[in-house]
Amino acid sequence: MKRVIIILSLVILSVNVFAGDILTITGKITDKKTAEPLPFVNVGLEKSYIGGATNLDGFYELKVPKKYKDNKIEISAVGYSTVFVTVAEAMKSEHYNVELVPMAFEVGEVEVVAESRMQYTRVKKAIENIAKNYLQAPFNYDMYYRGELKEGNSVVRLRESAVRLYDNKGYKRGDAYQVFRERGYDFMEVRKNFENETLADGSTYLDELLEMDIVRVRGNVLNLNQIDDYKLSLEGETEYEGDKVWIIAYENPNPTLASTGDYYVKTYKGKLYIKQKDYAIVKNTLNVTATNYSSQGRSFYVEESRQKFLPRAISYTVTTTYKNHLDYYYLSYISYQRKHFWVSKATGDEKQEQLNAELLVTKIDTHKPQVIERRAYYENKPYNETFWKSYNIIKDRK
Repeated sequence: MKRVIIILSLVILSVNVFAGDILTITGKITDKKTAEPLPFVNVGLEKSYIGGATNLDGFYELKVPKKYKDNKIEISAVGYSTVFVTVAEAMKSEHYNVELVPMAFEVGEVEVVAESRMQYTRVKKAIENIAKNYLQAPFNYDMYYRGELKEGNSVVRLRESAVRLYDNKGYKRGDAYQVFRERGYDFMEVRKNFENETLADGSTYLDELLEMDIVRVRGNVLNLNQIDDYKLSLEGETEYEGDKVWIIAYENPNPTLASTGDYYVKTYKGKLYIKQKDYAIVKNTLNVTATNYSSQGRSFYVEESRQKFLPRAISYTVTTTYKNHLDYYYLSYISYQRKHFWVSKATGDEKQEQLNAELLVTKIDTHKPQVIERRAYYENKPYNETFWKSYNIIKDRK
């Protein structure tokens, strides 16, 4: 039998099936009100992690074994009504396109106490409920990782990987260094458009992505010791899979390395999406500007005298989502877009860089997780053509 990985837009679950037993469903998800494409929408089999997420243009590709043809596909996103359709029904269309109905309410339509402590109480309760809502025991994540570096409009480097992560504490929270020591990962398969010539060539942006798992890592708005440093406001209410959700906007007027994980942070603001019934964090969006950036990661210091290019503008945005599975919430998807605008010291020439990285959890193992003690920083796996022919990937932007 041939090994096939099931995914949607990214990658999903390992199963043993014949290629001919796979059903492929493609389409586009849009907002019914605005007709705009919807990125980061969950598309997968109901009550499972078989599925994935739409790309930045709202396109998806879902592959499932024929034995699941009578199962329901669940299409869901925070802020929209959930759609269910059987695999067989979706297969009747060449492209199964879906318009999701927005379920957001303006601030004026919900109960808001201006400038009150209510939002602080809600966020604190969400932090206190992490131990109840998220698994506090070791587990494995199987993940699809994609990292892309562009200079101008050209893709300089593109790497895709199937990764297995081991967390020996589960969602017992800690600072970035503590969590760093408690997590290990390994690359199972890799393909890329370049060859490693130095150790640096083998490094990835995976650690920076994992730092955006804000429920696991404490250096962010979900820190009881620093929550009073934030400005919080209720932006409104919405829904997620039938449950009411608060949208709480936050901003740190005086961000630091300790509170953000970024050595050169300048501005730091975002939005938390918190379920009202159990105070689970189901989504976080983050917008940051910074004054510089190290190629070793956003938390590292740069010796500016050694930089050939000086920063003119640096910013990044992050979307992190979580979903419920068997009574606990787990990481679902992280999208990370970073933009750099540099100026050459020698010539004054300008250079623009864009880093796009994504991480999708494709499988969770809590029964007998594989112990991985270290992080494989410098992957150098040979290209496995057979594996990648049967392994679905995120759809490129049009």
